[in-house]
Amino acid sequence: MDKGFLRRLGAALAGALLLAGWPLVPAPNAGRAADDRAPGPAWWDVRMVVTATGDYAVKGGRTPVSGEYACRASWEGRLESDGDDFLLIHLRSEVLEWRLRETAGTAGRETVLETPPATWPSLRMNYVLKDGYEVEFVFDLGGIPIPLHESPCVVTLDLPRSSARLPGVPGRGYGDHVCRGSCRIVIPESDLQKTSSGHRFSWDWRQEKQHFRGDRVYAVTQGHTAEVILALTGH
Repeated sequence: MDKGFLRRLGAALAGALLLAGWPLVPAPNAGRAADDRAPGPAWWDVRMVVTATGDYAVKGGRTPVSGEYACRASWEGRLESDGDDFLLIHLRSEVLEWRLRETAGTAGRETVLETPPATWPSLRMNYVLKDGYEVEFVFDLGGIPIPLHESPCVVTLDLPRSSARLPGVPGRGYGDHVCRGSCRIVIPESDLQKTSSGHRFSWDWRQEKQHFRGDRVYAVTQGHTAEVILALTGH
C-alpha cells in the first residue's frame, strides 16, 4: 500500500477527531482549572487564653517569704494578610482570674498579704511572625513586683510568656528554664487555609536566682505551670 496514502489517511482522521472535539492525547488536567485550590480566608479572628498556677519564695532576709498564685487572662484580636507578612489588630484583653497570697514569718507568727486589683498583670500579644511553613505567636503576661511584704530585695514576678527564636545569651532567656514542654506558640501555615483551628500548648518553668542587696544575698525561687489555648476563625 502506498505510504503516502497512509499519511494522508492519518491526517484526515486526526482532523475529523479534532473537529469532533476529541483530544488526540488525553491531557492530565483536562477539565480542571490551572489551580484548583480554594482561596484561604482573607483575615482571622484570634483568641488566646493563658492560664497559670505558680509559686515563689524569697530567702536571705530576716523573714522568709513565700507566695502562691493563679492567673487566667485572654487576648482577642484580628490577623490580616499583608503580602508575606501580617497585620495584627488588638481588640481587647482581659484578666479573667487573678489570685496571689503571700505569707511571711515563721509558723504561728505568719502575716498574710494579697494583691489588690490595681496590681493585676496584663496580657500582650507582641507580634506574629511567619517563618517558613510555621506561624509563630509571641506574647507575654506582665508580672508584678514581689514580695508584697516590705523587703530590700524587690524583683518582678515571672509569669508565662512565649519564647521566640531570637538570639540572646544562653541560659538567660525565659525558654532556657522550661523544664517540661515548650513555650513556643507555633502553628503550621496550612492552618491559615482552614475556617477554624485550635491548638493547646503547656509547659512547666522554674528558676532560682541570686540577688545582691548591700552585704546580703537573697535567693529567689520562682516556678509555674502554664497552658495556652489558641483559636483562629477565618473569614
